[in-house]
Amino acid sequence: MKAGNFITIICAWLASLSLGQAATQLPLTIETLAGKAEAVVHGKVKGMTCKRDATGRIFTEVQLKLTETLKGKPSGEVFRLVHGGGILGGKRSRSVADPKFKIGEEVVVFVVFNSRGEAIPVGMNQGRFEVFRPVASGEAMVRNPFHGLAKRNDGRAVFKRALGQAQPLTLSELKRRIRRAAK
Repeated sequence: MKAGNFITIICAWLASLSLGQAATQLPLTIETLAGKAEAVVHGKVKGMTCKRDATGRIFTEVQLKLTETLKGKPSGEVFRLVHGGGILGGKRSRSVADPKFKIGEEVVVFVVFNSRGEAIPVGMNQGRFEVFRPVASGEAMVRNPFHGLAKRNDGRAVFKRALGQAQPLTLSELKRRIRRAAK
């Protein structure tokens, strides 16, 4: 096998791994996320607790220290949301589309409320935007699997570039689009 063919096959295989998520999710626009959301909050992850529901499914409760409410009327300084998956007692449950949170990270989350009154992210991981500040500019930027610049080690970067979605997105622009869509 020629080296060029081998490299092409490896690249195609790697691209197929990163496109797996695209096969399971249709990208939602920011305006669609804002329209579907009952609340949109901006805050820092203060804590996370994994639990098991009555049917035995593992889920994670995330506590956010609120910075700002962009839509809806969440009350209190701490906002709680839940999502499927987590690690409980050595057992791990997750989907590639589950949102991932880390203690201390800053996020913007689009949520709806289930029948138990629990906030859940709209569109699974699409409803969570990571807020980051590049050293060069210091300006607050945001990203999720389909919007904003991908992380360097993100396998979805190829997919985002192919769809023309690898454009920088500032936190202020995200807020502007949320407020415009919420009117």
